[in-house]
Amino acid sequence: MLLQTLAAHAGNFLDLPVGDAVIATKRIQFKDFPDAFNPSILKVEQGYLFVFRYIPDLEFFPFDSDIVVALLDANFDPISEPEILNTRTLVSKTNSHSEDARLFSYRGRIFVIYNDNIDQVIPHYWDRRDMFIAELTYENGRFQLTVPLKLVYEEVYKQVMCQKNWMPFEANGKLMFIYSISPHKILYPNLLSGSCYSCYETSALLDWSLGKLRGSTPPQLVDGEYLCFFHSALEASSDASFGKDLWHYFMGAYTFSPKPPFEITKISPRPIIGKGFYTKSYCEKRVIFPGGFVDGGPYLYVAYGKDDCEMWIATLDKAALKREMVPLE
Repeated sequence: MLLQTLAAHAGNFLDLPVGDAVIATKRIQFKDFPDAFNPSILKVEQGYLFVFRYIPDLEFFPFDSDIVVALLDANFDPISEPEILNTRTLVSKTNSHSEDARLFSYRGRIFVIYNDNIDQVIPHYWDRRDMFIAELTYENGRFQLTVPLKLVYEEVYKQVMCQKNWMPFEANGKLMFIYSISPHKILYPNLLSGSCYSCYETSALLDWSLGKLRGSTPPQLVDGEYLCFFHSALEASSDASFGKDLWHYFMGAYTFSPKPPFEITKISPRPIIGKGFYTKSYCEKRVIFPGGFVDGGPYLYVAYGKDDCEMWIATLDKAALKREMVPLE
């Protein structure tokens, strides 16, 4: 029903039937972190590493935002107490404004990438937000971040105040970032200075009618190609929004070549939707926001945020997802 009610906003695209890739979902909750959202996930020896975003005081300090980490077992049940990660140094003058951390592995080490404002005590939406990366370590029974490194894409730094949704991936032992999907722009970072430079750019005709494609999950090599999930958004009405115009966020997937220049090869032609993704609530948005995934053989486990107040893991049938994706000419 959601797709039909949005059809007027997205043309014939939404006349396509919903696929069957999502076969199960599970909500993840921590009693001391109510309304946490936008998680990411990474497979580790102990089970799954899980990070998420938490706003301690949404009513009075909605601009303060923490990154929290915990361990999950094979069934995605918590096996450790959540810990708030410190993104600030001793000389920092602001509280944490860190948003939407993603976990990724590089040369066998674990990192997080996130966006932040480190300059304003009370940041506004028009203030600068930059990307940062830090290594996640485990010492003396606690998780810790190394001193975050600010990433600067010199070419657009002065013109683009808000930097978000960069997707890190490792290729031939080198760390790279997907800066944009259309065009598919790849950056190469200097990990000493944080300066980033455009190294590859390709364009493709992407058949997607639900808003601008934005990065979400760090890509991973899956069956010979890089796979990642993206999100997009448009303002529309639906049954889930009581017929009112609200922002609806959608999840899709695409693959790209394992070799430079990393051209996009396939894309899901319609949003990936599972049972219970879009439900009535009094949240301001209807959001499905993927932040990381694990390749589990025949299944993919995608961590996603819902409506900026919930955390979920969706189990996807990999073969079904592949059937739904279409190759680009």
